[in-house]
Amino acid sequence: MASLAALRASNAQLTSATLPKIAVFVGGTSGIGRATLTQFVNQGYPLKAYIVGRNEEEFRPVLRELHASNKTAELIFLEGQISLMAETKRLTDEILRREEHIDLLYLSAGFLPFLGRQETSEGLGLATAVGYYSRQIFIQRLLPLLRAAFNPDTDQYSPRIVNVLGTGVETTDLYLDDLELKQPGHFSVQSYAHHSATMTSVSLKRLAEQPENSGITFIHHHPGLVSTEIFKKSWGDQWSEDKVAGGPNAPSDITRSSPEEAGARSMYVMTGSQYGGNGIALTEGQKKGLTVNDTTKGSLFCVGDKLETLQLDGLLGKLERNGASAIIWNKTNELIGYYL
Repeated sequence: MASLAALRASNAQLTSATLPKIAVFVGGTSGIGRATLTQFVNQGYPLKAYIVGRNEEEFRPVLRELHASNKTAELIFLEGQISLMAETKRLTDEILRREEHIDLLYLSAGFLPFLGRQETSEGLGLATAVGYYSRQIFIQRLLPLLRAAFNPDTDQYSPRIVNVLGTGVETTDLYLDDLELKQPGHFSVQSYAHHSATMTSVSLKRLAEQPENSGITFIHHHPGLVSTEIFKKSWGDQWSEDKVAGGPNAPSDITRSSPEEAGARSMYVMTGSQYGGNGIALTEGQKKGLTVNDTTKGSLFCVGDKLETLQLDGLLGKLERNGASAIIWNKTNELIGYYL
């Protein structure tokens, strides 16, 4: 695991050439996303960032702080409810209308469904709508803009998708006939975490391996346990301090950090060259990370909480061989196809 000092040293080498010029942050208004957005803007270089969130008025003081830290930054807030697929389509329509290319799509919105399975007005599970389905719409609809940003003849920043969720807990033990976890006894925080992580890695791997996306780096990143407001937000009006002890089980050696530290790791993941693409050069002793297929490019990078790359070819390969990957992909596009 790279030390925080080493990550910050790497991030300190960032230049205009190794930063995305146009970035989209879905979930940049709080927690890890906000910390990453702040560090991104505070680099001081000319850039444009789209920030997708629910309440522009509430976020306006932060926007003023960000503008004050970097007067060359163009910050565009897009207000909408990404729990609704129709709203997600509207938000992506706006980006597609405004831009011919983007360099980075950073997705970190989500919450833990402690209150049980809730449904949106569109009939999707609320937690899965936010943490998986809306992200798929952002990714699939904005892929043409990311492809347009790729230039094989330059060593400047190359386009990336960084999906911050829960890689490392993927499983072959899935309810393939009930991926929405609607049936009695199927839904829990743990089953949601396993299903959403697996569905994310399966779908990102498929997209990463499509030839037309070969110039885009796809990353699924587990941030570890970060001291954000996610527990309070997830419990809603049922929150109390004693709820902290009732969180999901986590390995004793999992990385625990502040939002600022998690933001520094995210900056490294999205700008370094360790996980594919052009970026900050590796230091002495560092090695290129490997995709889930044990290659240095051409597939998905799953980056764990210690910034190690996870070789999930056995697990994901089994899902492909037994037809589970195809079921996940087909069900995903059946549910969101109207909005693509």
